[in-house]
Amino acid sequence: MSANEIYQWWFIWLAIGAGIVVAAAALLITIVIVAHRIAVLAKTAIAVLLEIEANTKSIWELNTSRKVAGNLLDGATAIEDNAGTILNALSKTEDKQAA
Repeated sequence: MSANEIYQWWFIWLAIGAGIVVAAAALLITIVIVAHRIAVLAKTAIAVLLEIEANTKSIWELNTSRKVAGNLLDGATAIEDNAGTILNALSKTEDKQAA
């Protein structure tokens, strides 16, 4: 093998190695760009998720609202019963006074 052939093969393998390095660098740059896009989309998704959570908190409080409404209904029923008792007592007193 002559010196020219050695240099020729050396440059061929150097070109192949450079091509591999350039391809690896291109893949690495592509991965970094895609990772950046994913990070931006993840931040957007988190912002939307927090907005959804804020908008749906009231739904999770419906059970508490139902319990409070039940307590109010119980209180209103007790007031109605007491008012009926007072009305009956007043009616009996008026009937006794009229007689």
